[in-house]
Amino acid sequence: MTEDAVYQGRNRFLRWWPKLLLVLGAIVVYVDWDHAIQWATLLAAVAYVHGRWLPWKFTIHEDGLALTFPFGRHLFLPRSSLTVRMEVVGAVALVGRRRHFGYLLMERIGYEPDSERRLRGAFTGFGYKLM
Repeated sequence: MTEDAVYQGRNRFLRWWPKLLLVLGAIVVYVDWDHAIQWATLLAAVAYVHGRWLPWKFTIHEDGLALTFPFGRHLFLPRSSLTVRMEVVGAVALVGRRRHFGYLLMERIGYEPDSERRLRGAFTGFGYKLM
């Protein structure tokens, strides 16, 4: 992996949201233990899924894509095994043989004008396969 990052996207909401879900689950258990275990379990499960599959920061490198997740997990996806599908509010990095599974690459929760053009330019600058 090269050290020269072409484009770095980050979404601070995706960084703190799963941690807040865990805090809310703990508060629910503290307030009403008898009837709240199912809600606390649901909040913990949602926080786990979010922390495992939604990166809060992504960095586009010449040889691949570096992802950082909310609970400290880091993942590097090589460019050769990656296809990128552009969306209105970000992109999806599709991996695997059949390209059905992907990681969401979002800088904002909503639409921001001109962000798609910047992101598309960053991916095409290094020859990523775009859909």
